[in-house]
Amino acid sequence: MKIIFTLFSILLLTLNLSVAQNRSTRKPGLSQKSKSSYLPKKGTISNSNNQESVNDNKGKLNSGVADPAPESNSKNITGIWKGYFISNSFGFAEDRYRFEVQLAQLPNNALNGVTYSYKTTVFYGKAEAKGINTIKTNNIILNELKLVDLKITEKSEPCLMTCYLEYNRMGELETLTGTYSSRNTNDKGDCGSGKVYLEKKLTSDFFKEDFVTKRENELKKKAKPVINKPATSNKPIAKNTLPKKPMLKPGAEQNLITKPERKPLPPAPETVVVPKKEQPVQTIKPPAIKTLPRPEILKSRENEIVKTITTHAKEFKIDLYDNGEVDGDRITVYHNNQLIVSNKTLTDKPIGFTIKADENNAAHEFVMVAENLGSIPPNTALMIVTAGSQRYELFVTSTEQKNAVVKIVYQPE
Repeated sequence: MKIIFTLFSILLLTLNLSVAQNRSTRKPGLSQKSKSSYLPKKGTISNSNNQESVNDNKGKLNSGVADPAPESNSKNITGIWKGYFISNSFGFAEDRYRFEVQLAQLPNNALNGVTYSYKTTVFYGKAEAKGINTIKTNNIILNELKLVDLKITEKSEPCLMTCYLEYNRMGELETLTGTYSSRNTNDKGDCGSGKVYLEKKLTSDFFKEDFVTKRENELKKKAKPVINKPATSNKPIAKNTLPKKPMLKPGAEQNLITKPERKPLPPAPETVVVPKKEQPVQTIKPPAIKTLPRPEILKSRENEIVKTITTHAKEFKIDLYDNGEVDGDRITVYHNNQLIVSNKTLTDKPIGFTIKADENNAAHEFVMVAENLGSIPPNTALMIVTAGSQRYELFVTSTEQKNAVVKIVYQPE
């Protein structure tokens, strides 16, 4: 029995030695199957066999440091936005309404504000609104909650709008554009939908809300005057150096060679130059530009510039219409302080005039003065400027405190 146990022990020892020898001859590492189940850690560099895994994770993390998040547009849209909205007409003429929105952007990007919708005598309404500004995508949702002021005809119905807008900026021009849907305040039915266009302005046609005034005061405090410091040069100032006298050894003064003095040359004979008679230079004076004194109505009211147009056309035509249905708006127009339209009523027929321009008469300023406010304030007009192949449609608004100014500048080609 002892002999059998001894032989069994020797056999086990032999097998263990054989297994240990096989393990010592195999190269350390993972099998191909094991390698595929492990990805390189984020932020580390793997070997060539794992290069595809590194490329898949490229852009997520690099050297253990996360890429910075894209910069968001942190523009504060608090202020006055003016423009219009157009209801879907299904092939008929566009139904355009004036639209003004005053917004306050809160710290959590929520929006609070008021809206004004109006179209002559057909409709006028003021509503409270709330919304949200998604800064990363520049998208804005504005929802009118309730009407606080309303004037409508029997053919109109009170409706509240929900606007889906996008913020854009092109130079100094800031816009909110998009679409809207609306609901009836009485039966919650559909009131239609359409397009919205708004531009940021500094003035309001109505009452300026307190949050707008507060924002303007904050921006004025942040604006600091720029002081231009005189330019200073960092170059060192050169020292005045005088030429050094040659050093002489003692007793060498006698060996110096002096240069012979040059005799002065005889004076040249005097030549008499007879001056030519100068012909008088003819100067052409530019034609005098007559400047008329500024009328008192332009001094007593604020003059707001609506638009400045630059054109190569030497002649342009201006037509003025009532913006919407006729409600009795009367205007007076001054061209470079000269009266050209006096207390005329705006209708669906144009009040037109043509102006010529040249190099000596390039700047033309037109001031629209409201003689009254019509049935529903303010006094609004559609101004169409045709200059060559260019055509401009401007919505001009004036009140008893503010005149509307349009400037046209001729520029030679």
